Amino acid sequence: MASETQFIDRAGILGSFKGDSKIFSGEVKVNMMFKDNSWRNFGGGLVEFSKNARSAWHTHPAGQTLIVTDGEILTSTESGESFIAKKGDVISCPPNIKHFHGATSKSSGAHIALTGTKDSKNVTWLELVSDEEYKNALQKASDK
Repeated sequence: MASETQFIDRAGILGSFKGDSKIFSGEVKVNMMFKDNSWRNFGGGLVEFSKNARSAWHTHPAGQTLIVTDGEILTSTESGESFIAKKGDVISCPPNIKHFHGATSKSSGAHIALTGTKDSKNVTWLELVSDEEYKNALQKASDK
C-alpha cells in the first residue's frame, strides 16, 4: 500500500497461521504484522515457538533481523555457529546465510522477524532441521 501519509496496520489485519510442518518442527504460530511495499523493502511478523519448536533450514536473499520478545530463541548456522538469545536481544542474519531459529528445550520463545525482500523474494526454505542437528546446536549454544 503506497501512501502519501502515515497509516496503521491494525493488529491482526493480516492474520495469523499455524506453522506448516514442511517448514517448521513443533508448534509454531506466525502473526503477520506488515508487508513490504513501494518504500519499505522488508516485512515483519511475530513468530511464537513452543519448547523445542524450530524453523527448517533457510536463507534470506536480503537478510533478516530478529528481535526477541519473549523467552529464549536458539539460532544456528550451517557452519555451526549457535547462540541462545533472550528477551530484548537482536539476532542479525546477513543475506544468504543458511540458518534456523526456534525455541530452546527449556523455554518457549518469540521474536519479531524483520525480513528483507530482494527481487520479490524474502526466503528460500530448505530441509527440516533434524533432532540431532537441533540437539547439537543447543549443546554448542549452552556451552557459551
